[in-house]
Amino acid sequence: MNLQQLRYIVATADEGTMTRAAETIHVAQPALSRAIRSFEREIGVTVFERKGRGVRITREGADVIAGARRILSEVERLSSIGTSHALRVCSVSSQAREVASPTVARFVTAGHGRAAVEVADTSGEVADHVRDGRAHLGIMELPAPADLWVTSLGWQELVLLHPAGWSLDDPLAIAELSNLPLLSPGTDDWRTAALDNNLRLMGVEATIAAETTDDDLIAALVVEGAGAWFSYGRHAAAAVAGGAGLVHLTPPAVREIGIVALEPPRDTAQQFVDLARAETATTLLPVGDPILETAMWISGADVLGSAPPPTSVPPPARPPA
Repeated sequence: MNLQQLRYIVATADEGTMTRAAETIHVAQPALSRAIRSFEREIGVTVFERKGRGVRITREGADVIAGARRILSEVERLSSIGTSHALRVCSVSSQAREVASPTVARFVTAGHGRAAVEVADTSGEVADHVRDGRAHLGIMELPAPADLWVTSLGWQELVLLHPAGWSLDDPLAIAELSNLPLLSPGTDDWRTAALDNNLRLMGVEATIAAETTDDDLIAALVVEGAGAWFSYGRHAAAAVAGGAGLVHLTPPAVREIGIVALEPPRDTAQQFVDLARAETATTLLPVGDPILETAMWISGADVLGSAPPPTSVPPPARPPA
């Protein structure tokens, strides 16, 4: 039994179908179904019976769901102990150093108060942290779920890091990636599956030369000549300073980065949003940048569209004081 299973059960009870529950919490429906069935076998209780396209909560299941809600509520309360006076931020892992870390540094040095930062693997997990109250703000790739407040910070261009001794066109046609040895964050890593999927959609069959689950080591492998890897913003600048080469891609690959919350931020949360916007002004592309005119829009494991990618949301007006 684990908290994820309890969240799946509560979501299914709230949505009435496993399909809608899976969509709401951003997991694959078969994975949600397997987790619930495994939970039911473990406790020896049938929580849901299938009814048409939906589910019916059994009498025993109602008790289980009520207990799951109490447990999740208590977990939320416990998670806030010691950070009740801190601004809690959850960032998707790819943006933890790029956006969250420098913004938190500005936030605390400017005297706005304490901040607590948690890192999640996926944007879906970030959204769950915000929904559950474990985070006041979430930093994630857009588009965001429709039930959350969202503001766009801008677009992040992905570039290719390569060993300094390689001679590559700049910009480099994405089709040419089929001819290059690439690195990987690990065969079983979800990011590898996302990379393979995105490249395949763009007509590229990746050749993986080496892999590592260590983010810092992957840049070192580039510098040492093992292969090429994709990077962005501050990560890319640090790798180039360490001896890597860098080329842009054509068509450019971009992803939109934003901040989400349960409701429009106020006070310290709004101050954090303002600082994040200032911090990323020189590292993210604004709406209307010429690079976006021919870009491919990527989010997580999906290629969402081609040129020009729309902005998910306009920057909102500041709430009244």
